[in-house]
Amino acid sequence: MLKYGLVVLTLCVGLLSGCASPPNYYAAESLGLGYVKRVVVLPFANHTDTKYAEMRFSDVVTTEILSRGLFEVVEKGEAQRFLREELIQKEQDTLDQATAMRLGQELNVQAYLAGAIEDFSEEQNGSYSYPVIAVTLRLIDVKTGQIIWQATGSETGYRTVDRLFGFASEDVNQVSFKLAKKLLATLSGE
Repeated sequence: MLKYGLVVLTLCVGLLSGCASPPNYYAAESLGLGYVKRVVVLPFANHTDTKYAEMRFSDVVTTEILSRGLFEVVEKGEAQRFLREELIQKEQDTLDQATAMRLGQELNVQAYLAGAIEDFSEEQNGSYSYPVIAVTLRLIDVKTGQIIWQATGSETGYRTVDRLFGFASEDVNQVSFKLAKKLLATLSGE
């Protein structure tokens, strides 16, 4: 009887929590992260049809970095000023190694965080709708151009129990913070 109770309990827990897989990540062991004290978050790429998804998620990631105390973060306006001066005037659209080194010197950062939004959509399952977000983040050393850390993951607002009982799904903001937390947890070794 106890065996059947455990099976039922396992199924109930599975229904209550959504299906979420842990993020895939890489951390350069040879470099370590201890020397990185201050970063700049660069504008993320948006590979979706959702306008401003990259800006929304970038702000969420910045908030999570600061709330966790992972790094100091350069104010967004300073980063935009630097990029405007360096990239637009030189008719570049990417950060080359020389520009990354100047970024490090001028903004006093050891690394920059870049990212790409792969999915930022609203899915429909009957009358139940829920957000789906997929993102890749990477931390790059400004002196060497090496990727220090990279993580890719996705999160959804879908919950079986919500769908079955007619509750609303988590909103896009809740899902964004959940995903940012999952990704950044791999950076801090949680």
